[in-house]
Amino acid sequence: MSESQFIPVTREGFRLTRERFTLPKDTSALDPKSKRAVTICNLFINHKLGIRDIVRVLDEDQERVIVTLLDEGIILDRRDANLKSTTGQERRKIKTVLSVLRR
Repeated sequence: MSESQFIPVTREGFRLTRERFTLPKDTSALDPKSKRAVTICNLFINHKLGIRDIVRVLDEDQERVIVTLLDEGIILDRRDANLKSTTGQERRKIKTVLSVLRR
């Protein structure tokens, strides 16, 4: 494997899209919702805080933190990857075939 190939990094079961988050130069011009999103991304990527820690520090709910990280493109939606196996078949189809074969 060459060094130029991207090796996905995972944290807390999510695939990261980057290793650094660049903060905007002037966060004072951002609206409160955008400031919160920047703060969540900065804590998760640059400070390596876990989702539970961010929830606790910012008094935010876990779903909102995860949705923010998804919306900002920091993490990839793991539901996309979990629906298909390495062969491209959906898991539920494979489970159905296996249950029929076991009978």
